[in-house]
Amino acid sequence: MTPELLRRTRPVSVALTALLAMWLFGNLYEELVPNLQLIANPRPGTVPDLFAVGSPVFYYLPWAPITVVLAVVLRVRFGAAAPPAARRAWDRLLGCVAVGAVAKILLITQVNPVFRDPSASRDVVHGQAVLWAFGNGVAIIAVAAALVLLTSSRLPAE
Repeated sequence: MTPELLRRTRPVSVALTALLAMWLFGNLYEELVPNLQLIANPRPGTVPDLFAVGSPVFYYLPWAPITVVLAVVLRVRFGAAAPPAARRAWDRLLGCVAVGAVAKILLITQVNPVFRDPSASRDVVHGQAVLWAFGNGVAIIAVAAALVLLTSSRLPAE
């Protein structure tokens, strides 16, 4: 990777690194605090509505879509100027970001509504919380891998 290419892409890379870290730590928080509470004490209807105060939607929007866009922008900016190994790393990074985004979209649209439903049984909420833990674990691993691929792809070639 040429120093000039690294210099030109630094501002976008820094922004993407910060957004991926924010996404990663947000997922870790969800995994370790509210989801563990739901597993330990599954109370139907206690999770805030999608756009209510306390909803994680406000944490992820618009940051998650901007993260996806910045990852694509950086991959396009690196383009053919980057060595093949760096291009492969960027393709993997985009794949990881896509996996993380799809996992979160599925969890938010398919699992989260069960938590907000006051008529759901405790057993159903518990089962969905366990499913959420596994799906969110996939998102955590994908975003962490994207962060590692991003930072390692910025290392100059020896």
